Parts: sequence; structure tokens; C-alpha cells
Amino acid sequence: MLRAPDHSTAVAESLPTPHIEIVPMAVDFNHPLLQLQRELPWEQITAVMVSRWRAAGKNVDGTPGQPWDVLLYVPLLVLMLLKALDSRKMEEYLAENVVARLFIARADDQTIQIRDHSSIARALHALGAAGVEEVNHLIIKHAVDKGYGDAGRLSADTTTQELAIGYPHEAGILRGIAQRVQRVVVKLRKKGAAGVTAAIACSQRVLRSVKEYHLFAKVKEEKDRLLRRIIEETTELMAETTKLMPGLWQSRERVTQSAVTQLQRMSEVAAELIPQIEQWLESGKVAKHKILHATATQARAIVRNKVGKRVEFGLRYLINRIGGGYVFGSIVGSRRGEAQMPLVSLQCYRQIFGEHATPQLLVYDRGGHAQPTIKKLSRQGVEKIGIQPKGKAPWSVAEADRQVVRSERGKMEGSIGTLKTEKYGFNKPKERLWEMLQVAGQRSLLAANLNKLMRDISKPKESVSMVQG
Repeated sequence: MLRAPDHSTAVAESLPTPHIEIVPMAVDFNHPLLQLQRELPWEQITAVMVSRWRAAGKNVDGTPGQPWDVLLYVPLLVLMLLKALDSRKMEEYLAENVVARLFIARADDQTIQIRDHSSIARALHALGAAGVEEVNHLIIKHAVDKGYGDAGRLSADTTTQELAIGYPHEAGILRGIAQRVQRVVVKLRKKGAAGVTAAIACSQRVLRSVKEYHLFAKVKEEKDRLLRRIIEETTELMAETTKLMPGLWQSRERVTQSAVTQLQRMSEVAAELIPQIEQWLESGKVAKHKILHATATQARAIVRNKVGKRVEFGLRYLINRIGGGYVFGSIVGSRRGEAQMPLVSLQCYRQIFGEHATPQLLVYDRGGHAQPTIKKLSRQGVEKIGIQPKGKAPWSVAEADRQVVRSERGKMEGSIGTLKTEKYGFNKPKERLWEMLQVAGQRSLLAANLNKLMRDISKPKESVSMVQG
């Protein structure tokens, strides 16, 4: 039995017996996971994670109190990111897989405590998006140092990280605000807060009107009339929640403080969203940077003009790829023009390889073609600027390099497609909090790189090229 029996979360009557069966099991020394374990720069990875955990308040320095088990959580998180598992599946994987125990160096300890899924989730939350990104940069640098990646080639493209949200029609977004406010005020009523009855009644009126809008409004005039009524009822709901605030500020209870934060957030969203909807009702034009979701307010409608999908709803990402297939990226604001993206890509590249590092070849599609951008890249020291020109404009690279540019463009699209597969889960992540949505994107990039590095390491040496496309 691999799981430590004395840390089961079951009730006392159903706890397993202390008897442990020890079963001999042979594991190949050259198992890909174990080869990767021996190859990774653990000292640097540990330094990054410890720094992030310390900033998040984890007891990593041995001060009085429950210590944070650094030696457990560092390899555990790396393995979880490699396998692209959530915390619950990771707990199960550790309990059942011998190689996983070897990877985290806990195979011989029969009484080892493998933390439950909530502790694993807290470890990832404390690491944060910036911590995951920093580990990803370490992996990329390590791959280049070992000859698996080629830092001389940099290609980039923008894509959309689609979020798991429904179609963002106006009545549905207002319903989301009312639902969240209702859940909060119901909790406050259980805590004995005064004055919540009116807010509950207002939220119920909004929800009934939205239901009527969906079920019975068939023509535009009726839809517009009902939508205006929903706006009025939402405005009244926000006014009622504002009245609650003075009486809640004095409380120090965690539930109450959380409720105040949520009510303030919904009030801010409504204050921005309602004028946007009113503008659409009056002019028929959608407001710029319109809110699409009650909580994921950073999501935007991004026109992609794909076959069968003209618009995608989510976060705009810039994905970068160096030679060899290692990827990194970040969220870019919807207000930044496509012509600026090659310059942003170079900035991201220098965050990894140094402020003066410059790729020999930089590749981007025709959306990044602009003379000011090309001139700035040239001044930054990029020798070959492989940006596909618009119209009949001339290329910036010779004919021999254009085939390389086209090849890199194809590989870039392939890398984005790989990230969006079910294995890496770049699209439609399960997370809802903004902090964890940011982690989700970086987690997918790191998972792809760890798997790529594991494949490169486990290949026979005679078949491994120093630069792998």
C-alpha cells in the first residue's frame, strides 16, 4: 500500500489497519520520468519556489509553527505541472504510482505523509502565475544550455485563451451579477446581518425578469423593453447593497469581510457594464472593451475570423517559440496593436536570456508588419526579421531565409494547437478566480515544456540533434 494509512480523511470507524504490505517492484532506471528528475536544475527551481512561498507567508524558514515541507512540495508541484493534473488527481496519482514516489524521493519512507489535495492546491496558489512563469524560464534556459533548444530562432503569434463562459448576452451578464449578490446576502442573513431582505427581494426580481426575457421575449422591441427593466432592477439592487456597507464594515469576521469584498466588486462591475449596455440599446454599437462576464472582467471578444468561429471570448495571449519547440508567453492587453507584438516578443525573450540577448531570426505573421516595428527590431540588433510583408511590400530577409520563416510559422501554429489540446488544457480552464486563471495559462506552457524536455532527454543520444527544429 503506497498511501500513508495514518493520514486518511475517513471517519475513525473506517480507518485502515496499520498493517502495511511491502511489495517488491522493479522500476527501470531509465524511465523517462526518472531521467528527467536527474536532469532538472533542482537547486534553481527550489530557490524560485521558496522565494514565492515565503512572500505568500508560508513557513519555509523554520520559524515557530507548522513548517512548510519544501522538500516535498517542490518535486510534487513539478510533477503535477508535468502531468497537467489538478490537485485532486495529483493526490490520487501519488497514492497509486510507484514512479511518482521515486520522482519526489519518498519511495522508501513507509510513514510518509502525502498531503491532501487542498494543501497541494494551496502550494500552487502560493506559487502564483509569476512563480510558474519563472520556473518555465528556468526550464527553457536549461534546455538551451543542454543543446535541446535553439535561442537563435524566435517566432511568435497571438492567440485567444478561451474561457469557460457562456455566450455573453447582456441579460445573462446581469443575471450573473444578481446571482452573486444573492449568494452573498443570503450568507449575511445567516450571520444575522440587518437590512438584507430588500437586497434579496431585488435580486429575485432581476432573476425573474431575466427568465422572462429568455422564455417569452421573441421580437427585438420586447427584448429591448425587458432589458431596460432588468437594468433598472439591477440599479436598484446595487443601491440596496450600498446601503448594507456601513453596517458591515465594523465586522471582523472572515465571512463578512469576504462578502463586503464581493459586493464591492459586483458594484464596480455593474457601474461599468450598465452604461455599456445602455449605449448599445441607444446606438446599436457595442462599446469598446465591453465586459463579457460578471467575474472574469478581463475577458474580451477577440475577432479571429476563423471558419465557423468568427469571434472568440477570452484572454489575448502572445505565445513565443524558440528553436526546438520550447514555448513561453503572457497575456497582452486587447488595446495593444498587432504591429507591436514582435517588439513585445523580443522583450519576453530578453526576460529569459538577458536584457541584451537578441535572436538571430525573429518570425511573425503579416499582422506584425509595420515599418516602425521593423526599424526598431533592426536597431535592437535582430539580424533577420522574418515578418511576412503586407500586400506587395518587400521582404526583409533573403529568399533562402523565407523558407525557414515559413517553416517556423507552421511550427508556431503547431505549438499553439498542442497547447490547446485536452492534455495541456490551455483553453477553457476550470479556474474561476483571476489569480488562478493567470496560473492556468502559464501552467499549460510549463507542462508542454517539461514534456518536451523529458522526450528530448529520453531519446537515444545518437539520434538527438543539437538543434531540433
